[in-house]
Amino acid sequence: MKAVKNFSSEREIEDDALHRWFLESANEEALSLLMRRYYEPIRASVTKIIGNHHDADEITNETFLKAFNKRDMIKYPDKLVGWLYTTAKNVAIDQLRDRQQEVNQMHEFFSLDNVDGEREAADASMLAVQQAQQTEIEHYLLRRLLRLLSEKELEIIEHLLDGLRPREIAEAIGSTAEAVQKRWERILKWLRPIAHQLDELIDNLPPQERKIMERYLDNQPFEDITKKESISPTDVEVCVKRVVKRWKKTVTQNATTKVKRENN
Repeated sequence: MKAVKNFSSEREIEDDALHRWFLESANEEALSLLMRRYYEPIRASVTKIIGNHHDADEITNETFLKAFNKRDMIKYPDKLVGWLYTTAKNVAIDQLRDRQQEVNQMHEFFSLDNVDGEREAADASMLAVQQAQQTEIEHYLLRRLLRLLSEKELEIIEHLLDGLRPREIAEAIGSTAEAVQKRWERILKWLRPIAHQLDELIDNLPPQERKIMERYLDNQPFEDITKKESISPTDVEVCVKRVVKRWKKTVTQNATTKVKRENN
């Protein structure tokens, strides 16, 4: 490792010197200076693609870590900034594609309509932002729905999201294709209507149950929920199970009532 350079101010080192120092050393101070200089503009470019500040931070940090670990591959100081932007963009696009795949599968499973309806014509950059925002919203809904499943139900759904067929899932979990198919149909019977009514179902809960379920569906750990709501982990678990059971009963009854009205 080369000797650490001492700079009393970040701006005492020119861009080219900083790039060269970063690429030619395994020095964390050089990495820190590089991040302070380029983190925000790269993060902003990622946010335009991914539409989410939290994920943009993760992708930007991952980009700088890749640059640090692949210094020998970048080689030329004048190529470093372009490499950072390109890598960040590619990581963001890959993540967006993965999310879109999940969203497409969610549409197939739950028959969800577009969140924002039909779009008017827009320029390419604006359309990309809208698509990213819609994907983020739908991915958020998918994550919330998955929290309603039991461990066994979640195991089947995750295999389906991975593209496995019932026969392949049956082999993986030690069951039969027929049993997997029937379980999936039972899950859909209540999960699809909940997907369409989730916000309304949450709004209709009593205050404490609503707070617990909102935190739970946002993937907060039981420990955090217990601290914020001043109840025991057991009470949180009981509340979640009680609400999910009630929601299943509600949407099933609503579906039965709707069918009866249509048949009359």
